[in-house]
Amino acid sequence: MTAQPAQIDPRQKILTEAERLFRHYGYSKTTMADIAQACRMSPANLYRFFESKSALMEAICGMVTGSAEQRLAEIAAADEPASRRLERFIEEIYQHTLENLLDHRKVHEMVVVAMEEQWHAIKAHLDRVCGHLQKIIEDGIASGEFAKQDPARAARCAQSSMAFLCHPVIVAQKLDDADRTTPKEFAEFLIKALKGA
Repeated sequence: MTAQPAQIDPRQKILTEAERLFRHYGYSKTTMADIAQACRMSPANLYRFFESKSALMEAICGMVTGSAEQRLAEIAAADEPASRRLERFIEEIYQHTLENLLDHRKVHEMVVVAMEEQWHAIKAHLDRVCGHLQKIIEDGIASGEFAKQDPARAARCAQSSMAFLCHPVIVAQKLDDADRTTPKEFAEFLIKALKGA
């Protein structure tokens, strides 16, 4: 008896092919017709799964940010002092930007477009990142490591001030700046602020 080949989920196939084309040609130069052709389906069939190119890219952005979120959640829940977790958290955000947004220029374009249009996937991602930051700060307050303060407000302020480490355009502009603030320097500054608030 011959084994049947595994059935490929059409939605996953579309996401895989669209991401490949966006990475290779860029978001603006890839059409829905290109994606349909790569998937060997009609454009009409493609639109059954994704109503527009922006909806398709929103789903891809969710995939790109998902792996980073998992690592950030693991750091936030780690069994170590809040200060150390915060250092690792900040470094991880910066490394993710370097590895996934700047090393792949076409992905960089994709994420910039998503951020400019404030798609739901990006907003939801930022909210979850802020939640992980809040957990670290709450743990630091509970252990006496950080001063008593509103952890939700502190997390929002910390996240806002981290834009230079995670916004792809800002990171790209600062790469050749010898005087740029490093993730380690920023972490030290933020920890001191949280301890003395």
